[in-house]
Amino acid sequence: MSNASNSEQSTSAGHKLSAAGHLDVHYLALKDEYDATLRAAGIRPGWSVLDAGAGNGVFLPLLAELLGNEGHIEALDLARENVEAIEGLIASQKFACRISARTGDITALPYEAGTFDAVWSANVIQYLSDEELTHVIEEFRRVVKPGGLVAVKEVDISVWQYQPQDPKLTWRLLDALSDDIQMSGAMRGTRVSAWFRAAGLENVSAITTLAERRQPLRPIEREYIRNNIEFLSGLARTCDLPEADHLQWKAIGENPERLILDPDFCYREMWVLSLGTVPEY
Repeated sequence: MSNASNSEQSTSAGHKLSAAGHLDVHYLALKDEYDATLRAAGIRPGWSVLDAGAGNGVFLPLLAELLGNEGHIEALDLARENVEAIEGLIASQKFACRISARTGDITALPYEAGTFDAVWSANVIQYLSDEELTHVIEEFRRVVKPGGLVAVKEVDISVWQYQPQDPKLTWRLLDALSDDIQMSGAMRGTRVSAWFRAAGLENVSAITTLAERRQPLRPIEREYIRNNIEFLSGLARTCDLPEADHLQWKAIGENPERLILDPDFCYREMWVLSLGTVPEY
């Protein structure tokens, strides 16, 4: 069994829950819903697409399939080890289109204006403050051609539930973490469309996905959920919470399987795909 510190899975960039091991488990546990989200973005064959904050490349196989052999993907990530993982995939696998990878910061994209037909960014903007998000959406607009697509997928963890655990236990923890940029950023998924409009994007829309897992769980689902529970239990130790909450989180962290194996266990998370187009003028 992993422990709370391992379940944080931080990268060299200091981002929690963003290292390769966690990303693989996360994607595989929710693959059907994640693939449906990417397919719903409206990415067309032959396009040039920036995967902004590509992580270790979990979305690249399907993204390449959607683009076909005339397409091109530029995978950008802040953590060098993630870029090295993508370079390893490129060297060892045959993708449906050409893929390039480089280290870079989405707050200062290293590309000329109008370079891409689309930007795809998944599970990245949670690491940004509101002010940084404003700048990043402007950067996404800048590097996309007129008429091109900006697609941002982000969670809203205010929906996080681990039933039959009382959901208020999680809500009180998230409230205590409201000053943490990542935690507050991860509760912003439903509101990203407002940033799109402020940046002047057009045809703004949003697609919400609720992912739910009940017993019997697949092993990869159990691992993913256990990592999340241990992560939250570790965070609880740092927070000003009622003593009863501390005791509950301690017990959950020490034996997450007791909760996960409950016959009435139900895990829920939600994310929103925000879509917008760059004006033609």
